[in-house]
Amino acid sequence: MEQQQTKRRQISTVEKFFVKSGKVLAVRSWNGGNLHEIDIQLPNVDFEKWGKAQSIKCRISALHYTDYTPAMWDVEEKICTLYIDTSHNGQGSIWAKNQTMGNDFHYLKIEAEKHFPIAGKHLVFLGDQTSIGHFCAIQQLADKTAKISGFVSFKDLQTAEEFEKNCLWLPLRAISVQNDIYYQTEEWLIANQSEKEDFIFYVVGGAELVMGLRKILKNYGVDGSRIKLKGFWH
Repeated sequence: MEQQQTKRRQISTVEKFFVKSGKVLAVRSWNGGNLHEIDIQLPNVDFEKWGKAQSIKCRISALHYTDYTPAMWDVEEKICTLYIDTSHNGQGSIWAKNQTMGNDFHYLKIEAEKHFPIAGKHLVFLGDQTSIGHFCAIQQLADKTAKISGFVSFKDLQTAEEFEKNCLWLPLRAISVQNDIYYQTEEWLIANQSEKEDFIFYVVGGAELVMGLRKILKNYGVDGSRIKLKGFWH
């Protein structure tokens, strides 16, 4: 088994021509193991140029790459953190669980996303546990006085409780009951109808959840130009 894992980590002759490299500095799993944080050092990346959320195409196995959002980056140290949902058996989840300090990190490219904070607007984040890194990135780019609120849906109570311990800087309410995010979002919209023109909504997560939340926002009169979507197919 160890030999097989070592072989998967090795870079093929073909990949060496186009992949870039960094280093895994630390790995932390939330209590229960359903979410992993991985600190990556990327010496050749100019973090100062980031004005939008970014997408890094990570090599998780031979010729297989998955997109994650770099978050919590340090411009001087050239370090960022990846928040990876490991509650399923996908290749990205398996890769994250096998990372240890000192591992080589390989990626294909880093690209700017369409999402960035809108100055003077109240930023509303709605998503599931795959969205944490993305929301951290937008918050980091926002003005320190920016108003931020919203909900994050988790697959279990334990991971939801860990969110409130590990991401204290994100002023979002953790939800652990399936589909509760829809009801909570509706109640929030009803309570804040008079201020809806001040909101920009960032909806991130599994495609079904993203489409469901978009429908609710549209039903409550939120203009499409104020809804920023990013959906993942699992």
